[in-house]
Amino acid sequence: MRLFLFFTIFISIIFSSCKKEEIPTSIEPLQVQETYQSIRKIIEINCINCHFVSGSASFLDLTSYINVKTYLDGNNTFIDRLSSEDEFYRMPPNGNLSEEEKNRLINWVNTGYLE
Repeated sequence: MRLFLFFTIFISIIFSSCKKEEIPTSIEPLQVQETYQSIRKIIEINCINCHFVSGSASFLDLTSYINVKTYLDGNNTFIDRLSSEDEFYRMPPNGNLSEEEKNRLINWVNTGYLE
C-alpha cells in the first residue's frame, strides 16, 4: 500500500510539474529588396534638381538608371556622401533626406543597385 501511495504521489508530481513552455519567436520585419524603381522618387525629389544635363552639378547626371549605375560602378562615394555630417560634402547639401530614405538608398546600393 505504501508503495502504491508513493508511486501515485510520484507520478502526480511528475505530471503536474510538466508544462509546455512556449518559446517566444521574434518576428523580424521583412527586408524589402529595393530596386531603382522603388527608390527613383527619392532621387528625383532630392538629386535631380542639380544632377541633370544643364543643372548646377551637370558633371554627374543622375536622371536615369544607367547614369546612376555608371556612377556607382566607378568612384562610388554615394554612401559616404549620404551619411556625411559635413555640409560641403554631404548630398543633398541641405540634408533633407530622412533616415528612412537614407537607409533605403544605402540598402539599394549594398544589395547591388538592382534596376
